[in-house]
Amino acid sequence: MNSSEKEWDAICRKCGECCFEKLEDEYGEIIYLKKACRYLDIHTRKCRIFERRLEINRSCVKLTEKLVMKLSWLPPNCGYRIAGESREEQKRGKRNRKK
Repeated sequence: MNSSEKEWDAICRKCGECCFEKLEDEYGEIIYLKKACRYLDIHTRKCRIFERRLEINRSCVKLTEKLVMKLSWLPPNCGYRIAGESREEQKRGKRNRKK
């Protein structure tokens, strides 16, 4: 893992919401279930296998800057979502200044 990946992962607020199972109904509403990933410590909200999560747990999603902007199931207070939206706004601002 390079330093930029570590910086990105450090943005996580450790809420654990993304580690709980979710359903999307026919209207696009996300329903959070009470069942957490077996690797999530529900008391600390930290992944027990974080560094190797993608190789051990094939259903774990690597939250990249591009992906968080597309995912509707991340909560509004998710550090990744907030950072992604902020970076997206900065990019838009730079594009608008060039015009």
